[in-house]
Amino acid sequence: MHSSRMELELVHVTTRDGIVLAGAYFEPHGTPPEGVDAVVFLHGDGGNFYSPLYLNLGSHLATAGIACLVANRRGHDLVSHGVSGGPLAGYAFESVSDAPLDFRSWLDFLVLRGHTRVALGGHSGGAVRAVYAQATVQFPEAAAVVSVSPGEYRHAGVVGVHGADFVNAFERAEQLVEDAQPHSLSVPGLPWGSMWSAEAYVDCFNRDNRYSVSQHVANTGRPTLFTFGAAECEGPEVLPVCGLACADISAAQLSHVDVQVIAGANHSYQGRESELYEAISEWLVRLKK
Repeated sequence: MHSSRMELELVHVTTRDGIVLAGAYFEPHGTPPEGVDAVVFLHGDGGNFYSPLYLNLGSHLATAGIACLVANRRGHDLVSHGVSGGPLAGYAFESVSDAPLDFRSWLDFLVLRGHTRVALGGHSGGAVRAVYAQATVQFPEAAAVVSVSPGEYRHAGVVGVHGADFVNAFERAEQLVEDAQPHSLSVPGLPWGSMWSAEAYVDCFNRDNRYSVSQHVANTGRPTLFTFGAAECEGPEVLPVCGLACADISAAQLSHVDVQVIAGANHSYQGRESELYEAISEWLVRLKK
């Protein structure tokens, strides 16, 4: 964490289906750039908005004249409270299909603060959700998408990089759903180390590719930036689904998409945070209305 004092406001919204979400709003300094006046940025899987990576991003963008809202999604932390009196929530039970509800609530908040040209962003699983939400809903307030290190959930692609170990884990989860145990929790270890309910695991990596970032990016309808760390794409810190996403998105050569690979960065951008922040802010500042 930077030692400098941050100016932020802790804020809350309630989604249309009743889930309370928290975030930190960074007031911009100076005149916003032409193309975007705010960013809403969702955390990675099992995380939360108050990671130093995200708070320092908010501070950096604010100094560039861009308001930033680093925000929880309903899948914050592995297990958390959902609707009052309802079942547990958190990443272990989350579906990407609910991301538009979370983004809608945060966009409503930003509109009330006077922002009309908002970039939807996120890191890791939040990056997947930013692309999915904009591609499926086409938010009128959205001016751009910033997707930092998404994984590729295309089923055959995950099988291709993880082989039989993933196939076995996926089929076990499918069997639990068939056996009426959809909320049974496990830590399969693939495609990354996390905990999922059987239902959430099958949903996330479904055979129908419902959340494939390389497929949904074609439909964002807005300038879209992807960043990846070179070390997550290959080498000892590789995260294979991120390397797969980088390769698939780059190969598509879509005219509205920019892909930037940051040298020396891993999935958490440890030690390369400033390069990430600069890449995002410089790209946003260059956008035109």
